[in-house]
Amino acid sequence: MTRKTIAEYTTAIVTILVLGIALARPTINHFPAFIHAWAQSDWYSLAIGFHNNGFDFLHPETLIYNKQFPNLWMTDNGTTVTSVDFPIHVYIAALLMNLFGTTAPWVFRIWTLAVSLVGLWFLFLLCRRITGNLTKSLTVVCVAVTSPVYAYYFNGFLPSMPSLALVFGGLWAYIAYLQEKKLKYWHLAIASLALATLIRTSQAVPFVAVCCFEVFRWIFCRKEYNFNKIQILPIAVSFIAIVGYMIWNAHLRAANGSLFLNSLMPAKSLEEARSVIDTMEWRKFRYFSEIQHFIVGETVLAAVAYIILKRIKVSRDSLIWFTAIYSFGALLFFVAMFVQFQNHDYYFLDSLFTPIILIFILTIKQLPELNRWWKAIPAVLLVVFGCTMYNAAKHDIRIILNQSDRALECNRNYEGSAQWLDSIGISRNAKILTLGAYPQNSPFIKMERKGYTAMSTNKRLVDNVILFNFDYVIIEDNIDETDKENISYVLAQLDRIDGNGKISIYKRKATETKNEN
Repeated sequence: MTRKTIAEYTTAIVTILVLGIALARPTINHFPAFIHAWAQSDWYSLAIGFHNNGFDFLHPETLIYNKQFPNLWMTDNGTTVTSVDFPIHVYIAALLMNLFGTTAPWVFRIWTLAVSLVGLWFLFLLCRRITGNLTKSLTVVCVAVTSPVYAYYFNGFLPSMPSLALVFGGLWAYIAYLQEKKLKYWHLAIASLALATLIRTSQAVPFVAVCCFEVFRWIFCRKEYNFNKIQILPIAVSFIAIVGYMIWNAHLRAANGSLFLNSLMPAKSLEEARSVIDTMEWRKFRYFSEIQHFIVGETVLAAVAYIILKRIKVSRDSLIWFTAIYSFGALLFFVAMFVQFQNHDYYFLDSLFTPIILIFILTIKQLPELNRWWKAIPAVLLVVFGCTMYNAAKHDIRIILNQSDRALECNRNYEGSAQWLDSIGISRNAKILTLGAYPQNSPFIKMERKGYTAMSTNKRLVDNVILFNFDYVIIEDNIDETDKENISYVLAQLDRIDGNGKISIYKRKATETKNEN
């Protein structure tokens, strides 16, 4: 390794660490709240579930008995076990919780942060392989890490970030294989992309894109294509692993229900499609900030102008064809999960984010290399725009953390509830029903107990859950007046036995009998 390479690597590592840690610091010990607190608390509770069940990897569980799927919380599944995508990242977080002797959210967040930082390192290596230029590579990394949606989930609880990190690593290895023809890179690429698919099924697109591109090369580039039969082995093993876990997951879903979506969500009508598009238009600066739209757009225009002026013919670059195949697959996924994009911004990370980054890399690659003192200009621009992008991402996080939030209010109401319930003699094995608490798993994480959830006071839902075999009901004291009115007929069936000023605990009246389910 040359002195120049060491200097470039050191610069990249420092940049990634400074940006990553600075963006993650404000939320490093935050309990799930704000955007998608529901999904984040579910994944957080999975880690606590592993911690509680003796690390039984094949039976992941949260703290909820009545699952969202298939009957929208209407069924007492009798178990907290749930189906879920291959939860290896959650399992490791649980192991770290056991190592540190605490289930505090910072343990999970630091693990996600570490994985995300490694992912950015591989993104840098990927850019450097394609562009061969430090400044261009750091520009791409800065655009990626300061994307508001990326920065928000950078150290969160969702599987999107660990899976995306594996995609970056897999793409780097695959490009290295295309350039150097070494099988070790092929094996690493397939293993990384297959694991990314297992962790987050939404990330199956890059794995499939690689397989499709290899078929493409075999058909159209036979003279240059050197196929080794041993290359089939990692594909076969990956396919068996993915299908095998899907079968096991289907069994878990059928036997225990699930808290996690497992179906496609295309738009059912043009009206629904327009509604989603309107929402995405409103949220477009959540995906990339205004300054990032400007940078990417101007880069594309500059590259096109340079190609035209210099009369450069864009070669039949294999990376262009691969990116085209990948982008097409991502668009298909976008259509298949269209409705989810209305309220789930992290689906952007699972689909269109990486193809856009690849297109940006291929575009910035076309810009000319500057010589002598002109080299300082891109570096200065990178610092200026990098600081601007960082401030935009930081501002987005600051706005989110300072807004009024129902999940944050619920967390505060249930803070210290585990010790309080212990003090009034409520068993750790007692089944608790929470009415109107949002999100579903957060109260149970705070109470360190399991139970039933009814996040809304919808009469049909409440009429079902009130028949479950629970021991106690807990309701927040500052519940909305409308919600309180909606459940007034339920409160008439309950006796309040205690409260701590934030939540109250109820028991069925002696005249009421439980419906044994």
